[in-house]
Amino acid sequence: MKKYFLISLINLFGLFNWPNCFAQGDSLELGFDSFIKLVMAYHPVSRQGNLMLEIGDANLKKARGSFDPVLKSEYNYKQFEGKEYYRINNNEIKLPTSLGLELKAGYENNNGTYLNPENQVPANGLAYAGIAVPLGEGLFFDERRQAVMQAKVFQQSTELERTLMINQLIFDASKAYWDWYTAWNSVEIYNTAVQLGQVRFEAIKESFLQGELPAIDTLEASILVQSRLLSRNEAQLKLIESKYLMSNFLWSPELEPLSLHEKSMPLYQNEWNVEIDEMLVASVLNELDEAHPTLRLYTNKLEQLNFERRLKAEKIKPKLNFNYNILNQPVGGNPFDSFSANDYKWGFDFSMPLLLRKARGDLQLTKLKINETDLALQQKSIEIENKIRNYQAELTTLHQQIELFRNTLNNYRALLAGERRKFDEGESSLFMVNSRESSMIGADIKLIELQGKYQKAKAGLLQAMGGFDDNL
Repeated sequence: MKKYFLISLINLFGLFNWPNCFAQGDSLELGFDSFIKLVMAYHPVSRQGNLMLEIGDANLKKARGSFDPVLKSEYNYKQFEGKEYYRINNNEIKLPTSLGLELKAGYENNNGTYLNPENQVPANGLAYAGIAVPLGEGLFFDERRQAVMQAKVFQQSTELERTLMINQLIFDASKAYWDWYTAWNSVEIYNTAVQLGQVRFEAIKESFLQGELPAIDTLEASILVQSRLLSRNEAQLKLIESKYLMSNFLWSPELEPLSLHEKSMPLYQNEWNVEIDEMLVASVLNELDEAHPTLRLYTNKLEQLNFERRLKAEKIKPKLNFNYNILNQPVGGNPFDSFSANDYKWGFDFSMPLLLRKARGDLQLTKLKINETDLALQQKSIEIENKIRNYQAELTTLHQQIELFRNTLNNYRALLAGERRKFDEGESSLFMVNSRESSMIGADIKLIELQGKYQKAKAGLLQAMGGFDDNL
């Protein structure tokens, strides 16, 4: 169920004491920083990003589980036609290691009339401890080590994906805020323009009734008011659209969607930061491949493919596994009383495909994937660099345009003031006053739009650079 954002925001301010978020009379000012904090705190995408980190941790834990000790117990009993054929009991623990070796220890206690001679053990049972060593395939690399290494890289990748997800969220939220800022201020400018036009119309109408001005002046003043009302209606429609877009980013702590209150207003910007840290941008460009989350994801993918390549290269080697176990018959209270170095069991197994077509084909496919990913990395690096430079150029241009329109707006205000004095002295016409006023209103709207574009371009640059940095 939707709630008014006004009530929720006041409650949140009381709980967290966020800056630039306060009620003034019957309206509510919402600053950009406070809006982004709200988005980061409660938006589902932000919470989803935190879950991604947990997925990475769980995946690493799962991979490390392949090195967990394994306890195995086997018991088999057979009786047929009143005869006990055999009773086999074998308990064993295995410990895989990151070196590829496998340690094991166990205890056998088997008996029975028809027991397989291979399973014969002393009356007290037989204890054993040994080691299994892969001398061919798996000596330097195997599936277990690959899984752990890839899981570590995957854990880093989830952090990078979360960063990109949050960056996209902040970028989209920033565009929504500055569109709202532009639309709200445009409506305010047109409100003032309509009020000026209506006051002038009433004054001219009164002058016409007194015979001081011709009827055509009242018609011109009326048309001006109608024109400004139309412009205000168009601006109000944009404001309504921007409010709905803003509401997409507003959520309560209970994950209930919130609506922007009709009396909410953006925090007025007295000073605009139209400077960008050129040294910071240059530093990011110099370290793009090592620092940018998107490119680091490609690097991580290459790293994972290299782990896969190492494993596929191992598959070309023949399988040669060596096993050695020392044997001991427990006697009395000390299991080592009867220990002898001459009691042991060892063996090996060997296998190797003659043509190795499957292993060589798998290795070739992995190498091709590595080449493909490396080319994609180079292409993406160029795209990101060009995107950063494009935003940088756009910000520079918008900076110049903002300064130009500030001066233009001041000039239009001076022209309007002079034209009004001339009109009051009877040296100008209503048409010229309206023309000067319309030019000033247009410049004021244009300046607001440029300021909004600048802030959106700044957010775009920050996203293109791979992160939102307070220093920019």
